[in-house]
Amino acid sequence: MLPPGNSGIDLAATGGVHSAEDAVKLLMVGANVTMMCSSLMRNGINHLRHVERELRTWMEEHEYESVAQMQGSMSQIKCPDPAAFERAQYMRAVKGMQHLHMTGWR
Repeated sequence: MLPPGNSGIDLAATGGVHSAEDAVKLLMVGANVTMMCSSLMRNGINHLRHVERELRTWMEEHEYESVAQMQGSMSQIKCPDPAAFERAQYMRAVKGMQHLHMTGWR
């Protein structure tokens, strides 16, 4: 677990980044960068232009002026009730595990 606040550690999100929405989610929880190598290999280098366009549109619609402003805006440290944030994340994880169990995944 990372220490609260500015730990001085840069975070890179490396899995499951295929769209601007994926990048936004990861940036908002504190990633400094998102990596989308497999998506670029699958869709070609021009996919990067598409994602950039989607990201700019999303930022304009949600009134973000920069990626820096977005970074960490939904992190636990910025939550008015960090304990509630932690409980919600735990419940989300448990629900995900229940789904896997119900579908027969082992």
